[in-house]
Amino acid sequence: MSLLRRAFLYLTRKYVKTISLFFIILVIATLALSAVSLKGALQTAQLNVRQSLGGCLIVEPNYDQSSNWEAVTVDGVVLGMHFTGTLPTKDLAETIAQELGGLQGYNLSGRDFARVFKAPDGNPQNGYDLSHIAVGTNTYDAENIVEAKESGFAHLDYAATYNVSVCTDSSLDYYFMNNEVRLVEGRHINEDETGVAIISEELAEFNDLQVGDTIYMRDSNMYLREKGMTEAVFAPVEIVGLFEIVKEYPVEFSYIAPENMIFITAGTREIYDVRYEETTSPFNRIYFYAQEPDNLERMIEQVQALPGFEENSDFVVTVRNEALRAIKGPLQNIDQIITILIVLILIVGMIILSLVLSARIKERVRETGILLSVGTNKTNILMQYLVETTVVVLLACTVSIFSSMLVAKNVGTAMLQDTVNSGIESYTQQLDEEERINNENVEAEETQNLTKLTVSIQAGEIVILYVGGLLLAWIAVIAASVSLFRLKPREILSKMS
Repeated sequence: MSLLRRAFLYLTRKYVKTISLFFIILVIATLALSAVSLKGALQTAQLNVRQSLGGCLIVEPNYDQSSNWEAVTVDGVVLGMHFTGTLPTKDLAETIAQELGGLQGYNLSGRDFARVFKAPDGNPQNGYDLSHIAVGTNTYDAENIVEAKESGFAHLDYAATYNVSVCTDSSLDYYFMNNEVRLVEGRHINEDETGVAIISEELAEFNDLQVGDTIYMRDSNMYLREKGMTEAVFAPVEIVGLFEIVKEYPVEFSYIAPENMIFITAGTREIYDVRYEETTSPFNRIYFYAQEPDNLERMIEQVQALPGFEENSDFVVTVRNEALRAIKGPLQNIDQIITILIVLILIVGMIILSLVLSARIKERVRETGILLSVGTNKTNILMQYLVETTVVVLLACTVSIFSSMLVAKNVGTAMLQDTVNSGIESYTQQLDEEERINNENVEAEETQNLTKLTVSIQAGEIVILYVGGLLLAWIAVIAASVSLFRLKPREILSKMS
């Protein structure tokens, strides 16, 4: 009788022992492969978290210096305070970028407020204000918008202005990089362009606008009156992109809401801004994004060592990565726990499998003695035992591929969900009341995105599973068989009795 037939007959005849061995190997293989695949998925999740919450390095003027401010007056009435300190420039951004390695990019950003008109006949003088999306929480928000538009050239027209974000690269603007808004149609804009803009899809729909349409922007009445001007300069602007609001949060007045935000370039602002020539720069912040957020602490030290960043100097530098640090630590702890778990599974699994296989071989003294007595050589008998074990190992490892994916995905997603939730909760508890209110609506969608754990088993891991499982089983079988085959036939017969 061939060894293959003997192996088949043994596996089917001793089906209880075969099934028990199958489930032992299946459990060990499932735990090991689940842990390995979960570790890989967790590392990917950590990368996704870093990219989603990566934070950035921010350079901005020193607004704490009282000497950098002066009062804005019109007809002897103080309307507000105007910052006169040094503003960040393109040259400063380039200087800092050269000092910092591993940058993903940077964006200079400036804030402005402008009136925006729609002129169907192409003449902005005959045009009309775009309609604001009234989303302000202030009781008089909607009334202020109507009053500001009906008051003609009155100097108090802030409620009729739009929130303008001037940027050098809208794709690297903090709103887009921080996933507060997302481009859904058209393209981004850069500093080399003039007369282009990106607006919210809600504002476009509300005013019957689309990509390719032209709108007209001019400065607010307050600054026109300040310069003694009675006529505004209009800048024709083509809508080249639309964005959607990802993170919604309450604002007091509609004119500062993201729904009424417009992204433009410095070239566009230069056309309509009556104060442009007097300012050293149209920007008030520079955002630097690192390819690896872990380098932000090193980067801030490099920037602080540059001229102009001393204490009480022109500029200050800060880092925004609080959410990243709140979540990163727990994720690293889980990664370490999984590594320890993999080691323990392998060690315990090796011990259990070795003991089980050794016991099974030693229980087959009678069978071994009969085979030897009929002339079957020891190598042939050993090969039979190895074939039996190989069949069970291959079946168990194959089934474990599917079971481990199920286990890793369910356990991993729950583990990651709790970790990210606790991290975000810890982060929001550190915010002041206003920031906490603005972040209350952020976590739901963002957490869902961060906790989408993609569990995949690589081909290399499957090969290691099969090879490792077979080697371990073969070693255990050979070790147990050697001790049995050392016995002489008479000793085997005595054990049989």
